[in-house]
Amino acid sequence: MNETKHSPREEGGAPPQRSGMEGETVLEVSSSITRAVMTPQLLEALTSESGKPRLKVARYMLLNEENRRDLGFEDLEDALKLGEELFCYWRDLAEYLLLHAQYVGHGESVHKNCFLAVKCSKRGNDVYQRRIKNRFEWLNNSMPDKQIFKMRDFQVKKVVKTSLLWITLTWDRKRGDLIHAWETLGEDFNRFISALRRKYGKISSLRVWESYASGYPHVHAIILFEEARFTVFPHWSEKDENLTFRINEKSEIAELWHSHVDIQAISSLRAVFTYIKKHQEKVILGLSGSIQEREDPRDPKVGFDLENVKGLRTLFLCWIFRKRSFSVSGDFRERIHDLIRAMHNSNMVGQLDLEGNLIREWVYVFLGVFSGAELGIPSCIWVKELSLDEVAGFLDRRKW
Repeated sequence: MNETKHSPREEGGAPPQRSGMEGETVLEVSSSITRAVMTPQLLEALTSESGKPRLKVARYMLLNEENRRDLGFEDLEDALKLGEELFCYWRDLAEYLLLHAQYVGHGESVHKNCFLAVKCSKRGNDVYQRRIKNRFEWLNNSMPDKQIFKMRDFQVKKVVKTSLLWITLTWDRKRGDLIHAWETLGEDFNRFISALRRKYGKISSLRVWESYASGYPHVHAIILFEEARFTVFPHWSEKDENLTFRINEKSEIAELWHSHVDIQAISSLRAVFTYIKKHQEKVILGLSGSIQEREDPRDPKVGFDLENVKGLRTLFLCWIFRKRSFSVSGDFRERIHDLIRAMHNSNMVGQLDLEGNLIREWVYVFLGVFSGAELGIPSCIWVKELSLDEVAGFLDRRKW
């Protein structure tokens, strides 16, 4: 097969179109987003010499105070919509790695040498979506639920304990501006996790960065304590008509973070997996909305209220500050499986020699990055084999 085709994004698979009308340039970034209008001057300032959106240029123009003011924006908060527009332009511009594949194996191969165009994975695009879904596929592979505690446990005279917590860490705006908040977020969270380990012993975690509408970050973390347990009590909010489970030891954990902390005890693994799936679908993929829905109407609300979270805003800010939107500690998956006493086996990825080393059969030489328009490839094509003459033509026309 010479081509690998995939369905285009729901928002549209074609790269953004640039066209001028009465002194303005229109960026058609996505049918799910209101069409934005950018002046030719802003477009030129925010793209490379070849007219392509690049992170290095975006950071130089939007994070540098003098350059940002030259664009007409006092601070980054004022430029959030422009940044989101630029991010969408970059995300929806289909670009391909041009590779020279050389067969070095000992067996027979139809092609000893070939040239491949492989679509780049970008935050929020179709390739990225597939990678994220594959990353969390283990959650869907016959993952049984485990009820950690139930409401009736509180109706008898016994102490309810849990080792699995849902922790939300917010950022006090008095601590600094938007740029300071995002640039120090990772260091602050690492200090928080280190303090937890010193106080409670070994822990495993899954965390996500998210943005409020203001652009300021907050952190959601699912933390499994292996050497500590916490006392749980039910809490009913009359204002929100919401049942959540809290812990008596909240103040001991909250004192380890510099701003407001919200802590919930997780009653079942289903609540965890429901959140992760909905976060994957809405926040990581750049959509907006609440993920507080319940799987069963009879269940209490799980309390994961993200109504103010803007998925696109989160993607843009993670992009420009070079942050991974989510992170899983190396042993989190293993510990969760231990908790439910289930196993997940990985497939072998290739042939191994007697010493357990992967035997190489193909060597790939990187030749450059080209847009789909330059290569004449529709954005719904993920992999395409090219001839030597085609590649020579692309390289000759490239303006280095």
